[in-house]
Amino acid sequence: MHSAAITDVLIILLAAIAVVPVLHRLGVSSILGYLAVGIVIGPFGLAAIADPEEAAWLAEFGIVFMLFAIGLELPLERLKTMRYYVFGLGGAQVVATALSIGLLGYLLGLDPETAVILGGILALSSTAAVLKLLVDRGEAAARFGRIAVAVLLLQDLAVVPMLALIPLMGGDGRSIWLTLGMALLKAAIALAIIVLAGRFLVRPLFRQIAATGNAELFTAAGLFILLGLGWVTEAAGMSMSLGAFLAGMLLASTPYRHQIEADIQPFRGLLLGLFFVSVGMGFDLAAVARSAGLVFGLTLGLVLVKAAVMVAIGYAFRLKAETSWRTALLLAQGSEFGFILTLLATGSGVLTPDLKNQVNAAIVISIALTPLLAALGGRISIAIRDRHGRRLSSIAAESEELAQHVLVAGYGRVGQAVCRLLDDIGLSYVALDLDVQRVMTARARGFPVYFGDAARLDVLRAAGIDRAALAVLAIDNPAKAERMAEALRAAVPTLTIVARAWDSGHARRLAEIGVAEAVPEDVEVGLAMGRRMLDRLGRGDSDLAARIAQFRVAHEAFSEPTRIGERISKD
Repeated sequence: MHSAAITDVLIILLAAIAVVPVLHRLGVSSILGYLAVGIVIGPFGLAAIADPEEAAWLAEFGIVFMLFAIGLELPLERLKTMRYYVFGLGGAQVVATALSIGLLGYLLGLDPETAVILGGILALSSTAAVLKLLVDRGEAAARFGRIAVAVLLLQDLAVVPMLALIPLMGGDGRSIWLTLGMALLKAAIALAIIVLAGRFLVRPLFRQIAATGNAELFTAAGLFILLGLGWVTEAAGMSMSLGAFLAGMLLASTPYRHQIEADIQPFRGLLLGLFFVSVGMGFDLAAVARSAGLVFGLTLGLVLVKAAVMVAIGYAFRLKAETSWRTALLLAQGSEFGFILTLLATGSGVLTPDLKNQVNAAIVISIALTPLLAALGGRISIAIRDRHGRRLSSIAAESEELAQHVLVAGYGRVGQAVCRLLDDIGLSYVALDLDVQRVMTARARGFPVYFGDAARLDVLRAAGIDRAALAVLAIDNPAKAERMAEALRAAVPTLTIVARAWDSGHARRLAEIGVAEAVPEDVEVGLAMGRRMLDRLGRGDSDLAARIAQFRVAHEAFSEPTRIGERISKD
């Protein structure tokens, strides 16, 4: 590598090490920190790096790894589970917002191609900023949080046709509708390739590689899929980023997703940081300052249009007013994907460099405003609830929109673990508990947890038990668990019930009531510990699962029945 390029990379790394931790302590996100580093050391700042193009190739790899990681988070099974909100509400948000912003741009004098691309770019919201905020505040499982995540998933998917569309827009001047059709056709072909290749090529390949036990070979295979598919899409006239995104989706439905994600994490974090630094180096603050009024107007218009469109869509999808407003303001900012897409659009001749700088400045400001917008959404939500007298909403009022959800009885340690798992895979749930403090704490964080006895028929009906897909009994009291199982069976005879049992004797009694799966915790904890012990001793062979199954059957046959009342609740 040329010595000047090495020098530039060293300057970037040194500046990042010095500046980003300081900004992080001040509560500034790492994305904004890296952008600030780029602005300071770039040609429009201290000019420590006069020619950002020298390190641009590293930034491009950052984009590739970022999109690969996003693709890894989008297995087709997850999309299918959340299809109503992902493809329905999320699709409506992207299309309606893109059309609204594009139409405004066209009316303000932009040509049709630029207006379409600008609308698509600004329709996206910041996955990184929103998810971090939801996780930090413990609101990812709240109703508005789950809806926001579903919309973000569709926005991530919308990047696929946009990556294909932008290079075509800067091509040979074909009609805009033909270009859009070509982009959608390429996206459909790409998704078909994902399904077929994942089933017939990738899974067998990684199964063979995993069998060797060679970690380096496993990592090399993942990088080959990533860079190889990126090279193929670039050779086909699309972007390498599109190929990286498709490679991530290709591997997302395999059992090896988490290991691959862990393998690329160091590369992704470093190269992605370099990408945001490179974006910052391209910021001409003087030029942005000269058009400060335009940037301010663009930022304000972006937030207002996105919020208004999302509120309208929420009402159309019969969301409560407070949920619509809170989700709308949470998603009212621009996206880090916008930096990638404006860079691609500028290179394709769709956006001018000045317009790119102004749009990127508006995106940066809107991302920085995310915590304030989220707080405003919370205040509006509370005001709406107060106005309608729903400060303490009933179970029936908040669960009336749910269907095919899971009812969880008991929100102690086991119940909370079950609910976290449901959140992770995107399944809706309603949890009931009789501990007032526990319920108040959970509801303050936005979780769908209510005070109620799952052994009472009126409470079960209020929780939508007749529309539920499954019920989970997670309480630590054998007698109460049996009463709840009887109430559930009486309310909905066909309902599938999964229950926590004290031991195998208790599990047998629950099975007699009609529980489909009764999990004796003492046996399962012992077997889990035994499995890990044998793995540590190097005895975790392929027959271990069969031996554990045999032990489980034998234990159920010879275990003594539980004496009701001898257990002390720990939850």
